[in-house]
Amino acid sequence: MADNDKYRVLIVDDNPENLKVAASALSLRNFSLTLSRSGAEALICVDRFVPDVILLDVVMPEMDGFDTCRRLKNMPCCRNVPVIFLTARNDQNDIIEGFKAGGADFISKPFNREELVHRVDAHAHRFRLQQQLQKRNDALMEEASLRKKRELQLGVAERAKVARRIAAGVSHHFNNMLQTILGYTELIELAAEEKSETRRYTRQIVEAATKTRVIVDQLANFLVDSSEEPLLTGLQKVFEEVELAFEAILPANVTLTCGVARNCPEILIRRSDIVQAISNVLMNSIEAIPEEGGQINITAGQVSGRAFADEFETVDADGTYVEIAITDNGIGMDKSVLEKACDPFFTTASNPADRNGLGLSVVQGIMHTNNGFLLINSEIGSGTIVKLLLPGR
Repeated sequence: MADNDKYRVLIVDDNPENLKVAASALSLRNFSLTLSRSGAEALICVDRFVPDVILLDVVMPEMDGFDTCRRLKNMPCCRNVPVIFLTARNDQNDIIEGFKAGGADFISKPFNREELVHRVDAHAHRFRLQQQLQKRNDALMEEASLRKKRELQLGVAERAKVARRIAAGVSHHFNNMLQTILGYTELIELAAEEKSETRRYTRQIVEAATKTRVIVDQLANFLVDSSEEPLLTGLQKVFEEVELAFEAILPANVTLTCGVARNCPEILIRRSDIVQAISNVLMNSIEAIPEEGGQINITAGQVSGRAFADEFETVDADGTYVEIAITDNGIGMDKSVLEKACDPFFTTASNPADRNGLGLSVVQGIMHTNNGFLLINSEIGSGTIVKLLLPGR
């Protein structure tokens, strides 16, 4: 039998002669033995290695066998390890107390050497079998969990395909109807007098219909399948693309800076998805900057999933992530607004037609699609930090 396969036995007895006798008997079966002179010493021993069986003397000074057993059973590593009490006392109350403390068996002193060997061997063999069964059961549970997750993912994928087909149809029909509304409304506007109520009302209809078409297109673009495949993407080029796109529309009172840390990994994502996610958050940040002006910073770097384990149950605590942080010193949001920030069509504008209301909803959808997470921290008067967390490669 290889050393790693030997049954490990911890013998605990304050009497050196008793330790010697028990060790001598068990050495005939090639057990791996560890000897301890007290309960306190035994507790330290099991912290270094987990035995297959513990032989424990009942009568010991300071901490007796029953108390030692109770403490051992409170340790996760020894909860299932069989404890065999060695005792010269055969009192019924002692036996009952021993079983209540967590003991598995009793052997009377002086013991029969052959009986001792067979009992230890039987308990150790049973313990090893239980360990193997537990490992097998854990593996089966993990396999079942993975299978259920795959089935769920397949179901989600099927529903997503249906949603894409519906989105394409809805977008097509809505745009046809909106085009008709816009066409006739513009004709009415042109025919109306310059400062008449008719001209003003038709202008509001045109603006509302145009906003509606933007919302429909946004939703359709997110749901409709794209021929673009996810690729390993470096964020430096993405940030440069975003800066260039916003250069012409960035208000004069707003300063935008971008920076990518040297250790920042690439992310596997469709380039259009990450550009859209950052752009949507950036639009919200621009709208939050007060009239006197402000600053928006976009940064990216490598972080550990462990830093977000308290925020998200499904985050891989041992995984490497890329954190994209969009920080502004705008007006901020209170708790009630923050809780609804990602709800579709939610807006804080006095006139709902002034905003699309899908910006952060789409960002959240992009994060979910790419196994990422969205985190928003904000306070009134202290600005907002939006963090996009995506698996790094």
